[in-house]
Amino acid sequence: MGRAVDAVRSGDRSALLLWAGATLAVSVGLTGAEWAMRWWSTLAGVRTGNALLLRLADRVLGWDAATAHRFSAGDLVVRGTRDTEQVTVWLSTVPSLASGVLGLITVLVLIATLDPMLALIGLGAVPLLILVNLWYPRRYERANEELSAAHGARADAVEDLLSASTAVRGLGGEAVLIERHHEASRTVRDRTLALARVAAGWSANAPFIPWLATAAGVAVGGLAVLDGRLSVGGLTAFAGWMALLGRQVMMLTLRFSQFGDAWTAAGRIAEVLGATPSLTSPDSPKPRPASTELALRGPSDTGSHPSGPAGGVTVTPAGREPLVFPEITIADGEFVAVTGAVGSGKSTLLRLLARLADPDTGMVTLGGTGLRELDLGELRDTVTLVGQRPLLLSGTIADNLRLGRADVTDEQLRQACRRAAILGHVESLPDGFGTELGERGSGVSGGQAQRLALARGLLRGSRVLLLDDVTSAVDAGTEQRILDGLRDLRVTVVFATSRPAVAERADRVVHLGVHDGELIHG
Repeated sequence: MGRAVDAVRSGDRSALLLWAGATLAVSVGLTGAEWAMRWWSTLAGVRTGNALLLRLADRVLGWDAATAHRFSAGDLVVRGTRDTEQVTVWLSTVPSLASGVLGLITVLVLIATLDPMLALIGLGAVPLLILVNLWYPRRYERANEELSAAHGARADAVEDLLSASTAVRGLGGEAVLIERHHEASRTVRDRTLALARVAAGWSANAPFIPWLATAAGVAVGGLAVLDGRLSVGGLTAFAGWMALLGRQVMMLTLRFSQFGDAWTAAGRIAEVLGATPSLTSPDSPKPRPASTELALRGPSDTGSHPSGPAGGVTVTPAGREPLVFPEITIADGEFVAVTGAVGSGKSTLLRLLARLADPDTGMVTLGGTGLRELDLGELRDTVTLVGQRPLLLSGTIADNLRLGRADVTDEQLRQACRRAAILGHVESLPDGFGTELGERGSGVSGGQAQRLALARGLLRGSRVLLLDDVTSAVDAGTEQRILDGLRDLRVTVVFATSRPAVAERADRVVHLGVHDGELIHG
């Protein structure tokens, strides 16, 4: 471009056309290369981000309860959305970051070949640029970490506001949840402004240095042109290179700030990916046994637990005193009702049988094989636990029942719902199985949600069903129809309940009670 300007001044038409054409060709080539680079880098970044999101989901789905409790639901949502998006954005800009660094080095080298005084002015901006880009990144990273934590806290407040507002409305407690959300939102606002102040200072000061050097260079170079020591084309080239240097610095500042965002986000994502569950499959699992006999066995080396009955199985729920279960055997195909007062350990017993928790002492066996010796995937296919408080998702009834299993037919859906005594209600709805459910199953009653969850458990086709008071919210007639369906299944059923009707239909009743701090059964 500088040579083209000199050609204009000298009136050399052929040189002007040559250098103007060269400038145009370089511009077209750079534009095409920039387009291709952005296309492929964006595609690669999005694909990598999607793969990262799938890894996150796969890791979270493999957690046990103890690991899941380390992270709140709202914070996990932020890590899977905002944090993943920031990593994706930065990955999409890596090629431009590399080209920016190379371009910056090239510009500095070309500036150094100009007039010595102009080169000194241009290169004198480099130490100042280094200082600016050492000062701001650390402050930016700290502010971004605080903002990410604030986003997680606000997501938790939103989750509580949506899920708990109905429960506390009758108590007049919704104002507390709203104020908690407002406080979390104020924190997000303050942290956002703090981050914006750091980013504004960084993005303003970094490119200001080359612009200031350009002004000084034009002033000095203008005097050199007047003295004949520098051509107009040379001064134009200097101004052009310095303008390009300013643009490169602006772009690199943006990329480094995005790197700061991605670095913080990647650290938060790594915490999730690095959280390993305590319940894992053994390296060499034993084959799945043919029998579905379940048993609780005490420590074989002592024969008894020092604080429990002979052969006791001990487990310590979070925040509670240890529970000591007696030895229990549930035969293949037996229907056993587990009763007891609140806090006697009925739900804990089911969690042990499903290996959602491991006992502190003793062991749980399936077909004579310890649950810790079995592959977790095969165990989940064999044993299904239906909780007392079911979780329904946004989507249709059919989606909630299938949970992604496309091989489940409509007839299987109807059969499972018939056994769960919910088919009549589903078919009475205008859209039937296509009826949309709201967040957490809004639109259905507690009893209907329990029965839909039971139908979902039945669709698993497991040989062992563990039911945690799944008829607590249904009427007596509906309960009898559910029990009729369960009795026809001919699978092993362990039913924790407080309903007398369930105990009456069971083959055997195990009653858990507390005596002198120990669990007893009869």
